[in-house]
Amino acid sequence: MAELAAIALVGNMLQFAEVGIKLAKTAQRAYKSTSGLIQEDEEFLTDTERLKKLVGLIDQSQPNPEGARQASIDENLRQTAKACDEYASQLETLLGFLRRRPGELRALEALRTVMLRRLRNTEIQALEGKLINVQMKLLLALTTSSHSRQSSALVAILPHSGTDLKEEGTSNAAKMVISHLDNLVVEAQRVKKHHDFLKSLRFREIKQRHSAIQDHHKATFKWVFAKGQTGFLEWLEDGSGFFWVKGKAGSGKSTLMKFIATHDDTQSLLRTWGGERRVITASHFFWNAGLSMQKSLTGLFQTILYQVLRECPELIDIIDNPQQGSPTESSLYDSWDDKALFRAFEQLSSQKSLPLRFCFFIDGLDEYTAGAHRYTGTFEELLSPLRVLASSNSIKICVSSRPWDAFDREFSHVKWKLQLEDLTREDIRRYVKEELGVHPKFQELSEMDPRCSEIKDTIVKRAQGVFLWVYLVVNSLKRGLLKDGNYTDLQSRLNELPDDLQRYFEHMLQSIETIYWDSTTRIFRTVIAAEQSLPLLAFELLDREMDDPDYALTMQASPLTDVESEAICKRSNTRLKARCGDLLYVTVNPTETGLFKSQVDFLHRTVRDFFLDTGVIDDMIQKRPTEKFNPHLSLCRIMLGLNKVITPDENSSQVYNQLYIIVDGLMCYARNVEETFKRLEEDGMAEHDKTSLEQVFKILDELDRTNCEGLNHLGVHWTNIKDPPQGTFREGRNKTFLAATIQARLTLYTAHCLQKNPSEIRKKGGRPLLDYALRPTMLTPLQIIHLEQGPVLPIVELLLDLGADPNAKIYIYENRTPWELFLEMCYQHTKQETKSEYLVDDIGRAMELMVERGARTDGTFQVWNGPALKLVEIADRIRLPQHCRSRIEEVVESREQGSSFLYRILGLN
Repeated sequence: MAELAAIALVGNMLQFAEVGIKLAKTAQRAYKSTSGLIQEDEEFLTDTERLKKLVGLIDQSQPNPEGARQASIDENLRQTAKACDEYASQLETLLGFLRRRPGELRALEALRTVMLRRLRNTEIQALEGKLINVQMKLLLALTTSSHSRQSSALVAILPHSGTDLKEEGTSNAAKMVISHLDNLVVEAQRVKKHHDFLKSLRFREIKQRHSAIQDHHKATFKWVFAKGQTGFLEWLEDGSGFFWVKGKAGSGKSTLMKFIATHDDTQSLLRTWGGERRVITASHFFWNAGLSMQKSLTGLFQTILYQVLRECPELIDIIDNPQQGSPTESSLYDSWDDKALFRAFEQLSSQKSLPLRFCFFIDGLDEYTAGAHRYTGTFEELLSPLRVLASSNSIKICVSSRPWDAFDREFSHVKWKLQLEDLTREDIRRYVKEELGVHPKFQELSEMDPRCSEIKDTIVKRAQGVFLWVYLVVNSLKRGLLKDGNYTDLQSRLNELPDDLQRYFEHMLQSIETIYWDSTTRIFRTVIAAEQSLPLLAFELLDREMDDPDYALTMQASPLTDVESEAICKRSNTRLKARCGDLLYVTVNPTETGLFKSQVDFLHRTVRDFFLDTGVIDDMIQKRPTEKFNPHLSLCRIMLGLNKVITPDENSSQVYNQLYIIVDGLMCYARNVEETFKRLEEDGMAEHDKTSLEQVFKILDELDRTNCEGLNHLGVHWTNIKDPPQGTFREGRNKTFLAATIQARLTLYTAHCLQKNPSEIRKKGGRPLLDYALRPTMLTPLQIIHLEQGPVLPIVELLLDLGADPNAKIYIYENRTPWELFLEMCYQHTKQETKSEYLVDDIGRAMELMVERGARTDGTFQVWNGPALKLVEIADRIRLPQHCRSRIEEVVESREQGSSFLYRILGLN
């Protein structure tokens, strides 16, 4: 049964690698112990003996009956087993040295073991690096050979099964089983490839905007499918190119787009267009109040491509995966770029033999911002690829936007379009009747005073097709009904409400009671600064801050029960309505759980634009003075508070994801506080904001303390639960909070910690802090963080000042140095189609700093699978600024001359 032993061996070798890594960790910690072998050492020796026996089994196994078919798999497994056997022997020898010798004085033996552990510490670290590497190889061996070995094991088992099958029949049956298993392996690998591909496209907020669009009146849009009325039916059945839905702000474009994109009649009519070919639909809803992926070209293409490939995963096989086959699988960039995504669409549309056609629905072109906070471009980079896609006979696109000049120029000439506010008068009349006319109080008033019907007619007339205005007015009148208003009261209330949305918002703000004003401005400024939807619980914490600014530092870490959470959310919702009226709303996100299920955002994009464009909050603060308030500092406190009430379940990846949304959010807002302080420092006004910076430092310290305590069951620092980027970014489970703050570019906090305790540089295992500063690439579920790729220059310089070694060998990177890894990253940058001028400048400055502080400049550097290059050749290929290249060449030349002079003095030439 050698085949079964081989299967067991693969599993046990994986366990051994894990055990060995733990041993190295334990031994490294245990050098401070004054005893000999600790309990874990004895357990590891037992595991080592068991492993060596299993290795013997594989060495003694007979050749597989299939010979050549299995030979390469067997050889790979034997080589891996041999490496494990070698490491097992090293472990036995190492632990043997550390065992206490019998008969010796206990105190002297304690001193001896301490000294031995100190002397062996470097070996332990090197062994840990080897074990991490062999573990990766074992995982690969397991996925490529375990299925084949199971097939062989079944063949071995069948003769002993006690059946009455003849020998030839048994052989044939076994071969059939093997064939089926092999087919299953191929299919499983294909399914995994498809799964990984789709996973690389999906992002957390992919459905958020679609879910957030309110369905106030979707039943009223049935007219869009009427023949001869809008042209939409005809376009679906037989049209091509673009269909443009244009409409004023608040006219209901997004609600209409959601309605038609998901309606059964849309699918039915498109089948006529498709004929014998299947029609695949996909939709994207831009949202300029959302995160970068929700208002960028990348987010658009990833969303559409994800929906198409989820519906037809077989198409994945004809698309190039830009992350497959790269030097480090992800190198500098972990996400898809726009060109790769557009190339995928070109590959799909160019397949003449595909029995498919595609119809895309893209809402809110005017909400595109290229992922930025604000947009001042021409929209050409958005319209150009859409133009190319719509020119294909296999693709047509329905888009919506405000009637801005850029879109009017692009779409005014197209055959298929509609002006939304020209078609919704009856919809508005129906909505007013259903929402206001059926209200019991309004019906009671109408019976007493027939003039009430005039109120409904007035609303329809004044609306001018703007559904948002109607929604707000109806809500205002319904509140008036709750105060037992009569016809005159309702008519007066209606007359006070401005027709223009912006003036309406101003009216709503001015109507807020003075007693709530301080709280109201805090809420609006916090929502604006957050740049993302906030959990409803966040506003409970914001209220606490008014009474106790240190609440987040002093509150105990304790998860909320469902009852407590429900009570807090109900209370916060009531308070939000009292303080912010209808300008904010609470939405329930069906894809989230716990804290993130109920989230708060602006009622509509126009509300957010109103606050950003008019500066109304600043104007109102001048008229009604409030206490000094820093929204980014408040957000840091809120995130720390949320961190303390989340339940860290080690079996829930969703909870860990939520934890890192909170942690990364806190670091993002902390960086905003740091950047504000730096700007004030440049203006000589830093003292005014020093308190905020000091508070942020305390919050970051408390964040680390809280999570170290709450997640101590992990056995490693809590920052290691986040996956590192793929490729050459290995952590070795040695990540620290300081490493995370470097990746988050918290330069002031990191400098504060390093200057207070510079020994952290030497104590850090695995990746040196200098490597994090040079290559700060990170993964985050939080899209508000703009992942800058270049080195963190202030920290690079500080680390070098404090003695960090550019040439230190990193054992988990096969003894490569931070300098060599950085140069490889720089070389990879030359392969990118789009190069950032700022990134090149930062790379050049970092290279200057490194060579000035002793980084190796002689010889060549191996970069991925390219040629070995000299330093100046790498600098040329990166196209560094001339002053950077000159400085590097100057240092290289100076060192070469110095070396040559020394050789002549010593007579070595």
